Amino acid sequence: MKRNNIFILACFIMAGCLSNKGIMASEGWDKYPEFRGIGYKIIELEETPEAFPNPMKGFRPGVYLSGSSFNNHEYGRVYKQYIRYTDLETTAQDSVQKIIDWSNRAWAGIERRNIKVIPRVVLTYPTSNQPGAPGMDFWPDDISQPSRLSRWNTKELSDRLTQFIVKLGEAWDNDPRVAAVEVGLWGNWGEHHLYPDDPNGRIIPASFQKALGDAFTSSFRNKKVMIRYPDTFIKYQFGYYWDSFALPDDSKGGNGMIRRNVWKNQMISGEVAYDWGNRSQLGKSPNETLMNDKYTNHVISWINRLHASSLGWIDMYSGNDSTLKANAARIQKALGYRFVIRSAVYKEKATNGEEIKIGFEVSNVGAAPFYYDWPVEISLLNQNRDLIYKKKISADIRTWLLGETYIIVDSIVIPNDIKSDTYIIAVSVLDPAGNQPSLRFANSNYYNGGRTPLGIIGINKEPKYDNFDKFDSLFLDYTLEYKLN
Repeated sequence: MKRNNIFILACFIMAGCLSNKGIMASEGWDKYPEFRGIGYKIIELEETPEAFPNPMKGFRPGVYLSGSSFNNHEYGRVYKQYIRYTDLETTAQDSVQKIIDWSNRAWAGIERRNIKVIPRVVLTYPTSNQPGAPGMDFWPDDISQPSRLSRWNTKELSDRLTQFIVKLGEAWDNDPRVAAVEVGLWGNWGEHHLYPDDPNGRIIPASFQKALGDAFTSSFRNKKVMIRYPDTFIKYQFGYYWDSFALPDDSKGGNGMIRRNVWKNQMISGEVAYDWGNRSQLGKSPNETLMNDKYTNHVISWINRLHASSLGWIDMYSGNDSTLKANAARIQKALGYRFVIRSAVYKEKATNGEEIKIGFEVSNVGAAPFYYDWPVEISLLNQNRDLIYKKKISADIRTWLLGETYIIVDSIVIPNDIKSDTYIIAVSVLDPAGNQPSLRFANSNYYNGGRTPLGIIGINKEPKYDNFDKFDSLFLDYTLEYKLN
């Protein structure tokens, strides 16, 4: 068990006889030795059985070159988008504003659905993976193409891509709609190889690895960056997109990512490939994968081994078969982080101006961390769940690693302007874009709008009620959103 000592926070702490499902009185002062004393109480909380959408994790729907909308998905809140290079730049004279304008058109309104994007810019997109397959090319007008293969190795292209990446960083590194960025650009489908044009599947040369690696490192200081192969960009701190996820024919790639062992700080994503290779452990379609427990277990085993956050193509399942729905839920729960509050400690009654302590115990039961420094907020709600008071604490959720349990502790002061009454104490994780609740804890006690109630406190009086009222479904809450700066 690890402990985070958090400082400053002016607030309150809970009270009351807790009778709701998922909450019960508990002993356990060994977890919270500093809370021993008059008026403090420990409660235990339950993990919800629900699978539910959460930011930057889970099934990852795709927006492809021919698509222009983010179709609804029951779990999808992070989408991968392939983008034509020529949509963003056709000549070297095009400015970063062209990228910003395109982004504003393509991503209009996704913040109101709590959706974020992982973009991949491509120069060519073959229509199949068969040798000799035609490809859709999106090369800029002013870059020469000596031949279909040799065009990838010119200094002219290297210099141009380097300059383009600088523009991408200016447009996207601080855009709250962007979850992470795939390097893309070089090779067929932006996958850093030239198959099927080159039967040997030639991969991105060292000179381009350095040019693109340096450019992405300097241009993207706030967003996570991902590459295709673990034996490329060796000197750079990047994550991975494994575009033949869990496929035995490409196990070298998956095992290489495991050996690189970057998951604590770098994001892992990808897609299950249903168009090539030995799919005897996967099935030939998303529905086949999810209709078979053995196939689903195979995918989940790779999710856990790689610490994967999101996964595409497999998202394209359909139907209401009970086995399919259950296995989809299992994969959604496995992907990425899943934070569960195990217990909380609070004082049952407090007065204005009084300094009291707050603590809670949180575990990550998912496969990966959360990779951004999003703030944790404690709030005070009235009986109608209206927000009366809120205060950020300094917990760093990036450090909540899988399989670990953390004790978060803070000292707080009851604000002087809080009137005497009974209040609900809640915790939430905020999206910095608008500072609104977004990332949810996987607990059965949940309120629509992103808050997890922890207990009840009486300010200057005994609490007048002793339960949280009815809880809501995490899966069915579509109210969450973030704001553009």
